[in-house]
Amino acid sequence: MTDISLPLNIGHFNYFTHYTTFGGNTMPKYMRRKLIVYLIGIFTLTIGSNLFLNAALGVAPSCSLALTLTFLLPGSYALYNFIVNSLILILEALIVHKFGKTQILQFIITFIYSYLIKLTSLFLTHIQPHSFLEQILLAILACIIMALGITLTIHSNLTVMPYEGFIGAQAFRLRKDFGKLKVKVDLIFTISSIVISLILLHNMNSVGLGTIIASFLTGIVVSFFDMILTTRLNVYLGLEHSTV
Repeated sequence: MTDISLPLNIGHFNYFTHYTTFGGNTMPKYMRRKLIVYLIGIFTLTIGSNLFLNAALGVAPSCSLALTLTFLLPGSYALYNFIVNSLILILEALIVHKFGKTQILQFIITFIYSYLIKLTSLFLTHIQPHSFLEQILLAILACIIMALGITLTIHSNLTVMPYEGFIGAQAFRLRKDFGKLKVKVDLIFTISSIVISLILLHNMNSVGLGTIIASFLTGIVVSFFDMILTTRLNVYLGLEHSTV
């Protein structure tokens, strides 16, 4: 079994995220559970991303650059999500000083994630807010759903999306809390999207109140989910024994 590690610091839990490949004797039940948790997390992330689009108050900071590009260039939101995440993956590789099996797996997951964004959008188009209050509530719901997806993908110990991998690598390097650092990185992405939109589009179509909500709320909710789900997920994955 080959084991590759990416250090992450999430909430109050410091650990190394492991990426396990098959070779020799492995634990198929353990791997199946990791895959289940991870795929549920990815699917949850794409639902949250599309709900942000439907709220029409701007998207999550991690998606704001992708949406900005759809106003500037021909192509779909899913396509530019793939491009932006691929660029973030390169930044992560520069921080950890390698582009190995972990980064290759993240690249594959980025493609799957972008495809699922397109797929899940097909059955979420009917969810449309009819008032400003409904827009705000939908944006908050999208933020919570995305935070849950982030938590599940990280605790699956399989791999993480490039955006979270980039923040995780920075968190380990700087010895910072993942959730708190995510708030700062989200703000940087938000400000960058605002600047690009104002200079090139003379508006802020890709950034709105929903983006600001996500900038401050997602990292906090990730830390909250980490606090309440860590033990349960570790027991399910066989990393801890149940005390019940």
